[in-house]
Amino acid sequence: MKKLSVLALAAVMSASAFAAKVGVVNSQELFYKYSKTKVIEENLKKQGASLDNTLNQKQVELKKLQLELQAKGTKVTDSEKKAFEDKAKALDKFVRDAQMKLEKERNTRLQEVENTMKNAIDKVAKADKYDYVFEAGAVRFGGTDITAKVLQEMEKTK
Repeated sequence: MKKLSVLALAAVMSASAFAAKVGVVNSQELFYKYSKTKVIEENLKKQGASLDNTLNQKQVELKKLQLELQAKGTKVTDSEKKAFEDKAKALDKFVRDAQMKLEKERNTRLQEVENTMKNAIDKVAKADKYDYVFEAGAVRFGGTDITAKVLQEMEKTK
């Protein structure tokens, strides 16, 4: 008799384990539909355009100096050559530093979006009592799509 009750209890426990509430979320859709992502992209484009403008000005100055040196021909002094090389190196350094700064800014802003997404998923999952939330592409069948709810939650946090 004890064996039957233990088996029945095990069957009930295993059946409840299969009754887990599963949610699925499309993180790419969240990322691209989130309004703050669009603002971040626009700001980064503006910063990139400003960088391009500054770079073009510096390149024009360097090209002008190069033409002046070429016009002098053999009368160019070593100090003038060195000054030109230094300006060219400074321009290269400016480009590298500006690109690194822009990339760092981009990564920081995108990390903020990722954190907002994670927090919104957690909040929706807890509020709706989901046992598991998976990426939509990881689940072939089943689960409830909570992407729209998560997006609404993300928009609230702006």
